[in-house]
Amino acid sequence: MNWRALLLATSVAVPGAIAQENDASQPAPVDVVEEEIQVMGDLPGPPLWKVTKDDHVLWILGIPRLVPNDLLWHPDSIEHALAHSSEYLPLPSTRVFGVTNPVRARRLWKLIRRIPDRGTLEDVLPENLYRLFSETRLRYAPKRDGLEELRPIVAAEELFDSAAQSAGLESGLTIGRAIEKRARKRNVKKVPTRLSERHKDLPLFDSTQEMSPEAEQTCLQAGLQGLDAQLEAHARLATAWAVGDLASIRAHSGDSATGVCGSFTLADPEVLSQIESRVWKLWLENVDRAVTDNDSTFAILPLERLLRPDGPLSWLRQRGYEVREPDEAPPEGQQG
Repeated sequence: MNWRALLLATSVAVPGAIAQENDASQPAPVDVVEEEIQVMGDLPGPPLWKVTKDDHVLWILGIPRLVPNDLLWHPDSIEHALAHSSEYLPLPSTRVFGVTNPVRARRLWKLIRRIPDRGTLEDVLPENLYRLFSETRLRYAPKRDGLEELRPIVAAEELFDSAAQSAGLESGLTIGRAIEKRARKRNVKKVPTRLSERHKDLPLFDSTQEMSPEAEQTCLQAGLQGLDAQLEAHARLATAWAVGDLASIRAHSGDSATGVCGSFTLADPEVLSQIESRVWKLWLENVDRAVTDNDSTFAILPLERLLRPDGPLSWLRQRGYEVREPDEAPPEGQQG
């Protein structure tokens, strides 16, 4: 059959380099490069990893962190796997509670995001870096208020989010919601992996306190100068995911598609790391039970996490499961 696919270039506006001469009063337009490609035959659709033990199977779909908001993808193999599955395991999640007064926590959150002593980025950045920030802000976030008062590392995150939105990218969680809708339609039981913990003495932590002003400026500069490349990497990864292009997916797994160079949190990173380890332990226990109880189970995980050499697939192999890559064993319904 003939299938006409608009690749990402038509699905998302991927900005080029920031123009050196911008109208000071108007943001530079985001260019859209349109390219139409005709593909002969059926596209395989998003890749599924097949995890087996005895005659029981777990299908795992990796979800990209960002996807074009009008990305086209074929759900046939996913529909087939869901149709034969008894349970659906969504993304693992955590909720951590502390005894800190919620009002105080919100105030602290706002406080650590801002430059101390009511300063602005113009006050703390070198002239050339502030000029680059201003040009980028004008292009991607001309209507965003308060960016000038944010710490450089926070401003880098906020600008990345604004640029992704202006480029037509949205959270990959929209794919997860689409999968969940299909699971409900087929009456597949949802079995979440959730970890809720309350800490009497949850250590509060401001990771920006560990960063020198020079380190924050370096982070901001790297985020601004590499912004277009990061957006393009996310875009190409999502396109490769949509058509099951494993070679391109693997090639992108270690590149700049991970966003800016850091983040900050109110909780101590060591505590959060311990919590993350516990939620993954719960997920593995959930997988063990589901695979034992069901002939077929369907799960979704973050694609970036799934592709790590020391990630969930490695853990499953260590527990005695056989893991077949998508290009080793095409999903049922696509063979023949």
